Amino acid sequence: MTQPYSGLRILDVTGIAGAYGTRLFASLGAEVIKLEPAGGSPVRQLGPFLENAPNNEGSLWWAYLAMGSKSVVADPISNRDSLQTLIESCDVIFDDELPETSKLGEFSISPKTIRVCLTPFGLSGSKRAWKSSNLVAWAASGVLYTTGFLDRPPVAPGGPAQLILHATALNAMAGAQIALRMRKQTGFGQTVDISMQEVGLSLAPETGVPMMLDDRVHRARTGNRRDLGRPFGLYPCSDGYVSIVVLMPVHWEAMANWIHEETDNETILEDVFRDPSVRTETKDLLDIWTEELTVSKSRLELFEEGQRRGIPITPVNTISALADDRHLAASGYWETVELPTGEAARIPGAPFRTNQNWWRTARAPFLGEHTDDFIS
Repeated sequence: MTQPYSGLRILDVTGIAGAYGTRLFASLGAEVIKLEPAGGSPVRQLGPFLENAPNNEGSLWWAYLAMGSKSVVADPISNRDSLQTLIESCDVIFDDELPETSKLGEFSISPKTIRVCLTPFGLSGSKRAWKSSNLVAWAASGVLYTTGFLDRPPVAPGGPAQLILHATALNAMAGAQIALRMRKQTGFGQTVDISMQEVGLSLAPETGVPMMLDDRVHRARTGNRRDLGRPFGLYPCSDGYVSIVVLMPVHWEAMANWIHEETDNETILEDVFRDPSVRTETKDLLDIWTEELTVSKSRLELFEEGQRRGIPITPVNTISALADDRHLAASGYWETVELPTGEAARIPGAPFRTNQNWWRTARAPFLGEHTDDFIS
């Protein structure tokens, strides 16, 4: 079956900033070529690492994000002509450097080629040349300031998971798709300008949407519970935590009745607590009452009863719980792939489903594995 991006050639000279976007393109049929330095892409240096793997081949990040792509190692001076031919043959280029400092700066790029630039602060503005990282991007977007507990320093969302970089790559893929569609009409490529700071700000619930910045109201850190209502956030149970979201009146009625039934709490049924603002003002008390219910039950018990009562309750899954999740297994979500060591491993599958099976995965390339195919 022909995949959506069969015949499309993409050159990726980024590190992790563009990796998830080009990985999706590769799984949908595009020929993705990773142009790597002699020491390998920076993604190859990100742990955790496989045991007994060859040098530069042990990163699990690389094993996942580079699946289905090709690896080319070439010297820009001695292999200039071959690199120029390769660059001219590409439909899309993913680059995480400014045009004047890019590895491709000395090469000419066809006006038909789409150039996707993923930089910390975009291609214009006073901070365009500033360096960044996952942590800096969270800080620059304001998300870092609003994450964590009020009496402690800010906390990076997702810890070391590089989430804002993956979100940046996903936006870059969307921008490239739009530019490809426009090229069919105009015959010319475009420059797609992606700012990590702007991506973070567009995702931020406290500093961006849906809050409006014109009011300049301070958004304090609220820990693992939110002041949009109560109960709202993470609550302990007998085997971990669950997430509870009570926003709508029907949610509150169901939650109050449940707590009353389980703990004989009569006060929680009083009409005054129907008002969300009152529940926010009395949040500490309501949290105590909620925990009296949650600590007596398991994640699964709370989830299933919450479903029955129409309350949004979700188990906070551990790695083991996810691996054994019956729903993910029944839906065929997991994929089994080959690692660079030759071992088989189970990984997350396609992030979407379609009526046609467009998704394909293949092993990540060894360093320079496809150099001879493009460099003479």
